[in-house]
Amino acid sequence: MSWVQLKNDLLTFAAAHPQINSVGFGDPLAIGTDNTINLRTTDRDRVVYPLLFADLQSMTANVGALTLGVSVLIMDRVEDSRNLSTVVTGSVVARWTDNEDEVLNDTLYIMRDFISKFTNDPAKDYTLQDAVSATRFVEARDDKVAGWQASANFDFEYPHNSCEVPT
Repeated sequence: MSWVQLKNDLLTFAAAHPQINSVGFGDPLAIGTDNTINLRTTDRDRVVYPLLFADLQSMTANVGALTLGVSVLIMDRVEDSRNLSTVVTGSVVARWTDNEDEVLNDTLYIMRDFISKFTNDPAKDYTLQDAVSATRFVEARDDKVAGWQASANFDFEYPHNSCEVPT
């Protein structure tokens, strides 16, 4: 059981998924620095979206199980689909002319693929808990992005006894 193992599996999932172009780990405030890998290009100057980003948040140990709480973000760039100076009536400017709905829809499908892949995979010694909660987000820093942030809990077998302690 390890965070490194889970990170490697997330990287493998992202690389195999036809829609994900980048993957990253760590502090989401640092997206686009050295913690993000473009999977389909050698360009390191910018993130190539869609992006899967994961950050280890918590650990809970119970009898028989150790649970890692991971924040998983799946996001894509929101782009304007027409000139933003379009006037609807009077001086009201139409600012809803971007592809935010399409981005939310597409990233929701990627999130569903993530949930399906990590739930009860017999090849893994961990599983994603049945209940995964995700919240939509829209953010604009370097890029305007939208997507879903999931609180995912991964259960690893954990004997929870002193025989496990190396001495």
